[in-house]
Amino acid sequence: MALTTIRVKVGEQWYTVEVGDLNHSPVEVNVAGQTYYVEVETPESAPAPAPTRGRRGRRPPSRVTPPPTFPRTGAPLSSFNPADKMLRSPMPGRVISIRVRPGDRVTSGDELCVVEAMKMEQSIRATQDGLIKEIYVQPMDSVSANDPLIELE
Repeated sequence: MALTTIRVKVGEQWYTVEVGDLNHSPVEVNVAGQTYYVEVETPESAPAPAPTRGRRGRRPPSRVTPPPTFPRTGAPLSSFNPADKMLRSPMPGRVISIRVRPGDRVTSGDELCVVEAMKMEQSIRATQDGLIKEIYVQPMDSVSANDPLIELE
């Protein structure tokens, strides 16, 4: 298998990435000695672009499947229920980075991810010690206020 070596920047960190044959999916990718198999969207497999909106008339219905919804709590955003162990977005915005993976051990105050709204970044920090159980978002995902981001064990 022929590998192509590229450098990518994620957040403030640069990585050397070896990418396998892009003509067959999944593609083997090696990052810092760890191998991953990823699905790659090629121009042939990409969905057709949505028709553009004309000057007059209605916009065609979207064909995008909405992301799954999570139940919202009625609790104020400033409160954290230790029994819930769910970290939620304090504001609507976009996830800029995620600094942890499932299984990582964190301590209170560790930065777990960053949410941006209107050019302002908000660090989401661990409110207690624990293990990362599940991550519900990915970088560049849009989130609403109180959407679940990360669950601790």
